[in-house]
Amino acid sequence: MTIKTTFALALTASLGLAACDGTTNKATPERLEQLRTQGIDADTRAKDQARFDATIARANSIADVNAAFGQSAVDNPANAALPQLLQNTLDRNTDIGRAAQNINRADAERLNAIFGYLPQVSATASRTFVRSRVISSDNAVFQLGTAKYGVTTFGATVTQPLVNVSRIFAIRTATTARTIAEVQYIAAVQKALFDTVDTYLAAAASRMRMQEYQTRGASLGRQAQTELGLTDSGLSSDSARRALLSEQGQVQSDYALEAANYAQLLGRLSHLTGTAISGVGTATAPGGIAGTEGRTSVAQAIAAAEQNNPEILAIAMSVVEADLARKGAMAADFGPVIDAFASIEREYRGGSRFGGGSRTQEMMAGVKITIPIFNAGGNGLRTLDANVDLRTAVLDYHATKRELETRIAMTLERMKQLSSASGQLSQAYRAAQGNVQAERDLVASGQSNDLVLAARQRLASQLQAQAEVQRVEYLRAWTELQYLTGALNANALR
Repeated sequence: MTIKTTFALALTASLGLAACDGTTNKATPERLEQLRTQGIDADTRAKDQARFDATIARANSIADVNAAFGQSAVDNPANAALPQLLQNTLDRNTDIGRAAQNINRADAERLNAIFGYLPQVSATASRTFVRSRVISSDNAVFQLGTAKYGVTTFGATVTQPLVNVSRIFAIRTATTARTIAEVQYIAAVQKALFDTVDTYLAAAASRMRMQEYQTRGASLGRQAQTELGLTDSGLSSDSARRALLSEQGQVQSDYALEAANYAQLLGRLSHLTGTAISGVGTATAPGGIAGTEGRTSVAQAIAAAEQNNPEILAIAMSVVEADLARKGAMAADFGPVIDAFASIEREYRGGSRFGGGSRTQEMMAGVKITIPIFNAGGNGLRTLDANVDLRTAVLDYHATKRELETRIAMTLERMKQLSSASGQLSQAYRAAQGNVQAERDLVASGQSNDLVLAARQRLASQLQAQAEVQRVEYLRAWTELQYLTGALNANALR
């Protein structure tokens, strides 16, 4: 090869590489600016929308998904009841539906793994046109010149794995993955139920705070009007009325912020349940939950979680799955494979370089043994990656278990503090109620006035609302403990 030829080849290769690099850099500033300002091309969007409409309208299994999840949110009256919302969650929550489809996928993957050990049957047919020309030969037989003819070939092949340990482990791995998908479905159900209950209770607490803000704001407004009359008669100063108006403005601001939070919680609850919710009812606690943190130790709760929490069960089974995958990789890297095979091929030739056509049939049957020695597939060793995957799965198990233990301990401590706070607020409320009654007696005897009584009543109302909110927060913590220990179900708060 001359220097000029070598240079030409190098130049051609460089130009080819430059062209390949250019094809991967089409996101030019002008194109990106057009996407930002004009969006996707209208014709492209129309075609994609038409394909989407055709796909979504198919009368197959997609229709079942559309029927269950494709409808608009179900209307629900105000003060929605929690039991009905929990049922709606089971029926319409998309995370639960996705987990169910994951079970279908795991079933399909297990079936495909089983197919790997069943007979492999294939048939072929081909039609080829041959133009043969002898350029030079010292063999007189090959000096016939040229030939043009067609070749038709029909064939069939059957291969039956006899010994293939890696495929056996693939079946076991797929079976374990199917069980993991089932456990993850249970985890998705419990997670959706917990999110629904927790959001409902948070909305109920927000509703209580809003009601208390309304009551306190109305009381402050009435007292400010009374102060205005007293100021006009010289019995009070204008600063007292301004202080009341300032406090009323603060309460109204708090109410607006709480109303925004309430709307956000209702939106999340609507998403979880597939139900258009305009309000929630009063939260009621199941009997006998008070003092749960005193009857349940952290160790007991953790032991229950290890037995019943589906997330822990799924991550533990993932370790088993990773170990089976590692064994399957070792078998693929080093294990012998024995296959039985049989094939038949029939060929029809319209001619040949020797002048005449032919019709032939070949049948073969036998046993093939393949022994991987080193890098048999040209992809290195799968075992190396599988070892890392197994260690990662074990690490994930310990991380999940540690997180669960921490959450359980924190939840029990939270319940303890909420129980204490609720008791203290109840005592404070009873004391405030006593002060209200005492002040009412003083007003009746002419020793006090309605302004002082109204302040006493506002404090009592505020403490009552805070005590109710604390009870709801305790119920939220109790629900989280049930969820963490795997004991939460649709009947949890019925």
